[in-house]
Amino acid sequence: MATKPMSPSFLSAFAATAILAGSALAQAQPAEAKPDDSGFLTGLRGFEHFHEPLGQPLYFESPFNDTGLRFLYLRHDFSNQSTLQGGNVTVYALQARLALTERLAFIATKDGYSELESGIAQSDGWNDIAAGFKYVLLADRENDFVLTPGIRYQARNGDTSVLQGRADEFSPFVSVAKGYGRTHLLGNATLRVPVDGDKGNTVGHWDLHVDYDVNPGAEAVFAPLLEIHGVHYLSDGNATLDVGGLDYTNLGSMPAKSFVCWAGVGARLEIVKRFELGFAYEFALTDPDDDIMDRRITIDFITRW
Repeated sequence: MATKPMSPSFLSAFAATAILAGSALAQAQPAEAKPDDSGFLTGLRGFEHFHEPLGQPLYFESPFNDTGLRFLYLRHDFSNQSTLQGGNVTVYALQARLALTERLAFIATKDGYSELESGIAQSDGWNDIAAGFKYVLLADRENDFVLTPGIRYQARNGDTSVLQGRADEFSPFVSVAKGYGRTHLLGNATLRVPVDGDKGNTVGHWDLHVDYDVNPGAEAVFAPLLEIHGVHYLSDGNATLDVGGLDYTNLGSMPAKSFVCWAGVGARLEIVKRFELGFAYEFALTDPDDDIMDRRITIDFITRW
């Protein structure tokens, strides 16, 4: 396994997260749990005015703790000049989150079925499964701030015909949220570490999200959003492919470019704070020929306890 130099921009993303968390810790006090409520199923209350992130849904975990299901549809297009020679992959998936206490949650963030139609392969099959836990370390309602670390484990049980089943991996992460009236900011930093460095790449992710409530307080709140996502390939595996797997898979490849970035624009419609519909159009900011990201449409529907 060859290790690549740690990207300055990836280090900056982790540093920014740490600085923001430290600033909030200096001025905030953790919210007290209600003595008569363990938080089972209900989770952490007081932050329902925030919206969930939308893009990079497998690794952009929100810092909030609630119980619910999230239905996902992704249509991801490959560049015609990339190693995959064009085509697309369509993903149908279901995420589940279960609040065990006010602060602790079980999360199941990857599963589902993929239909792959690229210039070099056409197949369909099951995705890998990933699950883990997250814990709300800081919940400051007065300053509208939440800080949550967590960790996942992904098993390589998916079908290799759709580029799954390549590597077992652990992915520790930290997520933050900060509200400014109608405006909500969310951020995430994730490190994906394969169990076998020859079969999987070590990958760093960072994600930024901002949305704005057009009609706060209504039964159906509309919020346009903007997101930016970055992926850093921090080590090489043994596979001779010259592209990485972004957030879709871990190829254990030798990516020609160590950094990929893309943006998403879209909106969320949240109905009575229990149902949330989201749509985003995502597009590459770096050269789409360098990896597997060209364009993507992401649609989700969330129902909460």
